[in-house]
Amino acid sequence: MADRRNVTRVGSVDIGSNSIRLLVADVSPDPAVDLVTVVRAGEHCRLGRGLHSTGLIESVAAERASSLVLEFVRRAQSLGVQSMLIGATAALREALNGAEVAERIAERCGLPVRILSGGEEARLVYEAVVLGLGAPARRSSCLVFDLGGGSTEVVSGVGPSPGRWQSLPFGAVSLTERFLRGNPPNDAEVEALEAYVDDEIAVRCAEMPDSTPLLAGVGGTVTGLGVLDRGLGTYTPSLVEGWMVEMSRLEALVERLRASTEAERHRFGGLGTGRADIMVAGALAVRRLARRFQARGMVCSTRGLRYGLARLAAAGAGAGRQP
Repeated sequence: MADRRNVTRVGSVDIGSNSIRLLVADVSPDPAVDLVTVVRAGEHCRLGRGLHSTGLIESVAAERASSLVLEFVRRAQSLGVQSMLIGATAALREALNGAEVAERIAERCGLPVRILSGGEEARLVYEAVVLGLGAPARRSSCLVFDLGGGSTEVVSGVGPSPGRWQSLPFGAVSLTERFLRGNPPNDAEVEALEAYVDDEIAVRCAEMPDSTPLLAGVGGTVTGLGVLDRGLGTYTPSLVEGWMVEMSRLEALVERLRASTEAERHRFGGLGTGRADIMVAGALAVRRLARRFQARGMVCSTRGLRYGLARLAAAGAGAGRQP
């Protein structure tokens, strides 16, 4: 471990379309030294609910988001963070009232809220995932995707250096609201969802490789699939990070989810609250991505955007400024 005197304690909050996540971590100035997680937490908020049909974030969801961010900021500050960064993704990026909601959250917690572009989000996620997976990933060509509630970032690169990227206009929440009505969904609903996802991938990712030595996914759907594949009763990040779901098992998991009712999914161990209703859509999208970017299997990452934001916060603190 690096000299503790050079370590910067930072906090980050990721305001997503489905969840809001906190990270407090100690970051070394040496990029070869992994950051040390002090606290990580997350709560479902569903900011993206109804956004596809109305174009607006609901007032109730905005208020819950403001309260959660305030709670997370206070928790981070109580742990002595030297710098803190709050980043928002697809819901605030796309909503007609996104800037207004961001300002409301900022006023509540006393810190600015940065609405990230798709490119910023993709780069931060890619670097966080590859650095978190360790030495093999840092030396390999990689394809990383982050399937969120309202968008999916796809990035190809070599080691920790991102190359081509795309932000796809779908996520587990938006796909559920747009395509799935049945419980479980019927064949026509599933086919329509898959055709839409395939079309978006084909158009937007045409210049990306057909196969990759390392296909890594991040986000609640991905970690949920990892939990199911490992047969865990509870979500344990250390047991999911770096776990590979081989393609044959991924196909079987998706079919299991597709055939289940929402009540049955609530009883699946480790999925957590707030995901049972959107897990099928997310899993179907993961399967289409895995079929497009062929690999031996999908490696699960638990290190999403908040880890990239933490490194950015540390860089800003090192430069003597709030990033």
